[in-house]
Parts: sequence; C-alpha cells; structure tokens
Amino acid sequence: MSRLRLVFLGTPEIACPALRAVVVAGHAVPLVITQPDRPAGRGRKLRRGALAALADELGLAVAQPKRAQEALPRLAQIAPDLLLVLAYGQILPPPVLAAGRLGAVNLHFSLLPLLRGAAPINWAILEGHERTGVSSMFMDQGLDTGDVIFQEPTPIGPQETAGSMAQRLARVAAGLALTTLEALAAGAAPRAPQDPAAATWARLLGKADGELDWSRSAGELDRRVRGLDPWPGAYTQAGGQTLKLFAPTAVWPDNQGRPPGAVLEPRDGLLTVACGDGALGLGQVQAAGRRRVAAAEFLRGARLGPGGRLGA
Repeated sequence: MSRLRLVFLGTPEIACPALRAVVVAGHAVPLVITQPDRPAGRGRKLRRGALAALADELGLAVAQPKRAQEALPRLAQIAPDLLLVLAYGQILPPPVLAAGRLGAVNLHFSLLPLLRGAAPINWAILEGHERTGVSSMFMDQGLDTGDVIFQEPTPIGPQETAGSMAQRLARVAAGLALTTLEALAAGAAPRAPQDPAAATWARLLGKADGELDWSRSAGELDRRVRGLDPWPGAYTQAGGQTLKLFAPTAVWPDNQGRPPGAVLEPRDGLLTVACGDGALGLGQVQAAGRRRVAAAEFLRGARLGPGGRLGA
C-alpha cells in the first residue's frame, strides 16, 4: 500500500485511535494540529488535550494555533498530500482546506447526510435511531456537506450511552481512516454527493437540554438519559436539590396511574419514576456534591421513596 504524507487535525480522545492507526500503518504524519491546551479542574491548571498528549507519546510535532489559518505557513512548508480531520473543533477556512495536494478529508460520526453538525452521537440516541456509523468525506466550505467517500454503519445498542458509543465509533473511525487513505493513495476514492433534501441537523447541546420533563414518555426520557451521558447530563429536581440521573435504564408501560414525576416502588433495584406514558427506571444517581452511585445505594440513604416527587 502506498503511504501518504498527511497532517492530522483533531483534539479530543475520540480522535486518538485514528491517529494511532494511521501512524502504525506507516503513513507519515509530520504535524498534528490541535486546539490549545485548556485550564481544567479546581486549580484551573492547563491540561494537555488528549490528541496532543498522544502525539507527544508518538514523537510527533504538535501545533496548537488559536485559529487554524495561523498554521498556513507551516502547512505550506510541509506540503502534505492530505489533511485528515476528526473532531478538530473549528471550521476550517478555504486556504487551509486547500493546503493538501488531495484536499482535506473529515471523519464524521454519523451516516451523512443524517446528523450533520456538532453533536451527531448524542442526537442519534435522542432521536431513537436504530443505527449510526462513521462517514469519511471530502471537506468543502459547508458544514459536513462534502462528497462522501466511505461509510461504516453500526447498530445502536439498547443500553448504549453517548459516551460508550463515542468510544466505539472512535474505533470504527480508525479502521475507516485506513480504508479511506488506501483508496486515496491508489487514486480510487469514490465521491458520492450528499442529498441535501435528506439532510438532518445535530445541533450543539447545552446544560438546559439535560433537565427531564416527566410529562414525556418513558421511552423518550430513556433516550434522553442515555443520549446526554456523560455531557451535558440528564438531571431533575428533588426537594430543592439537583439529581443527575444515569443509565442503566429500564422502560415499563405502566405508570400505575400516578402523575408524572411521582416516585414509585423500586423495580429491579432501580429508582422508578412515573412518566407521562409509562415508567422509567434509573440505575445510577448523583446528588449535588456527591459521587455517582447505584440507585439502590442512593435510595437506602436518601429521603426519597414511593410517594416522593421529582421535577420542578
């Protein structure tokens, strides 16, 4: 297989398996571009980004410009065959997209044109999709609008969270990256234009999206709990304090005629709550200032039992 000379752009942990796979496969990576290190933790000390840390481990050069265009002089000096992008965190301007001989290729965590945008993993679960996947595509000036090269579909498990699915898709992306690079090196990469009429949008989520409305169906709230884990996280109010709620979950068709938000008798060790349609069981709970614990442990120490009420 021909080897390419490429610049890798990415930032979070989900980009790491692809970078490692590309290096192990023998492709030359003279530069990794990531977002600048950010303050984190109670001490607000600068924390090395996950991809930057991996690049350090692999002995690769790292650039962390505030804006991607600031890297143009270095890109011109390197003259790469390709820019490979995975969760970089910035929209790339046309001069950057044109810096590679073969252009720029993005690995996007959805089956495009479905779920274009910033949060495709979350929205695949929130919207109840039965499957998702990873797409490799040629980048253009639009947001996730370029021609698709390859796609790798995968089913969504009934207890999958956004966090667990992100880790799994990152591994899928690593394999798809190698398949895509092989086709590009051979001059045999297909180009399938996306159908704009079939496109959907995965908007960025915020903390307010995590508040649970118990008048919704148990099935919808189940997807919300799993689709927002680990961030921004699903939560509700109980006696003036905030409770964060996590999988594993269970959905039952009967809310026992109780109003939405009513706490029911625990089932299978789960915190069980009446919804607008059905009842939802929650396997883990985190009270404000406390650690995340199993629902059964939480219920043993909390003043919250059958007859209690959740919600604003």
